Amino acid sequence: MSAPTFDRAALNRMYRYCFSLTNNEDAAYDLLQDGLERYLRASREGVSDTTAFLRRIIRNRFIDGLRDRDAALRDDREPVDPDCLAIGFSSLDDVLVAEQDLERIWGLLDPFERELLHLWALEGHTAREVADQLGAPLGTVLARIHRMRRKISRHLDRQADGSDTGRGAA
Repeated sequence: MSAPTFDRAALNRMYRYCFSLTNNEDAAYDLLQDGLERYLRASREGVSDTTAFLRRIIRNRFIDGLRDRDAALRDDREPVDPDCLAIGFSSLDDVLVAEQDLERIWGLLDPFERELLHLWALEGHTAREVADQLGAPLGTVLARIHRMRRKISRHLDRQADGSDTGRGAA
């Protein structure tokens, strides 16, 4: 059986996905190459969505890399606020992000938050679709969204109060 090929656009999308996980160009290229190599060696029997299969391989390789480097997986273990289940990705639209703040905010997010934001903002998936792709319960995805939104809001509030010294006066 011959391996399906990925066109240039699909490879660029997968690179952007890798970059959203690593936040580093070289690491993203390495992760993509490793994922493609493993994809080509894997049995693809019964695989209907090759892109989702490759994305899962890449995500697993990224997590393995974190574990290999003894990086602690971030888990705040905060009690889940019942109100967070009522929110969706649309509430992120309420957070106004100036273009010059984007890089700082991106740096605040951990790899899993960047992955979540990537799947929603760039790929355009719903919360349910993101939960399905990550193999996580919808409540977990919504709780992560809630914490990410709160983190971004706190950062923007600090900037508005002038307590963030990284921003100069215009």
